[in-house]
Amino acid sequence: MKNLKDYSEDIYKCSKCGFCQSVCPIFLETGLETVVSRGKFTLLHGILTGKVEFSPKIARYLDMCLGCKACLDFCPSGISVEEIITAARAEHNKLHGINLLKKFIIWCFKSNTRLKLLKSGLNIYKKTGLIHIADKIFRFSGKPGEIISIFNRQLKENIKYQKLTPITQSNIKAAYFPGCIGSYVNTSSKNAVTMVLEKNGVKARIPKGLSCCGISSRSAGDIQTFKELARRNVSLIPDDIDYLITDCASCGSAWEFYPEVLEGELKEKAQNLYKKAININKLLNRIELYIPEGIELEESVTYHDPCHLARFQHVIDEPREVLKKIPGVDYREMNEADRCCGAAGTFCVLKPGVSQGISSNKAQNILDTKAQMVATSCSACKIGLAQGLAGLGEEKTLISPVELLAKLYIREENQE
Repeated sequence: MKNLKDYSEDIYKCSKCGFCQSVCPIFLETGLETVVSRGKFTLLHGILTGKVEFSPKIARYLDMCLGCKACLDFCPSGISVEEIITAARAEHNKLHGINLLKKFIIWCFKSNTRLKLLKSGLNIYKKTGLIHIADKIFRFSGKPGEIISIFNRQLKENIKYQKLTPITQSNIKAAYFPGCIGSYVNTSSKNAVTMVLEKNGVKARIPKGLSCCGISSRSAGDIQTFKELARRNVSLIPDDIDYLITDCASCGSAWEFYPEVLEGELKEKAQNLYKKAININKLLNRIELYIPEGIELEESVTYHDPCHLARFQHVIDEPREVLKKIPGVDYREMNEADRCCGAAGTFCVLKPGVSQGISSNKAQNILDTKAQMVATSCSACKIGLAQGLAGLGEEKTLISPVELLAKLYIREENQE
């Protein structure tokens, strides 16, 4: 992975045109020059030339970046701000260490043992009914109640696993990377992917021991942790597969960065696996997807583009196509569907005020469609969408396209 100094030329060639201001969600929310790309580049240029000290105060400005890549599309110089900010955060961490809150979050998700303990705790929380008690107690307690409500919404599963009857057999040999949220926090999307693949005759193995993809540690500039997680995950995926399936946008983009931090045979393997990595929505548009006849869901749905799916993996049309293939779905396109939801991993925890403002704008676009459901393909985005809706006093079902498809299959299965 490149160091900050390796980006000196890119930082210098920024023309300071300000086009990034028109699309940066944080600038549009705050109006601060220091949060936009050209403002950060002015600071970084000072650091590289020795005129500015790389202090914790500078790092706080670097934290004011969602890593959404919206500015890249509008940059005349083609500068990847997300890469540069990641490298700058890594450089700062070498000098001053990682922010304690970031460090704690990374520590929690780094260990499978800790994730299993988290899963056990959450299962107790749900099965004992504490989740419903907390909802009632905190419903009228202002901001704390809103936070509890948002947290609880992330635990409510849309889809429970049910064995379905396959309608065909496929020769596709695949591995499925469900990610830590899908495996330990809310298994709804994981259940849906498994069921949809089984229904369409695709056998996808989930290797034992897979860890968090590590995208949050990379974003925080903790490259060592990201490297450790990359090494573990790459080593567990078999070589002889046709596809490496992901459903979470963040997990999918992590596989793009694994070759950058690995060496030798693992680097080569990571490169080969990245070429085979595919988002579930893209795969479902490649195969002859089974759609039951005579069954409809009768749902109105809008779709939010996760930044890590649309701009990192260039998967835009495919989720919409899956939704439109589902009988009875009234698809409604929202305004600025590709604008960041404001969650951006740990950003919603570190900068809650700014995050809430961005999420509220997204939520208003959702409400304008008058859709009953909001579909997206990212676990983190569901947090941002729930946050925005809660801030406006609204609640809607948050679901992935593949979950909605699984819901159709379940309805068919239960009618037979």
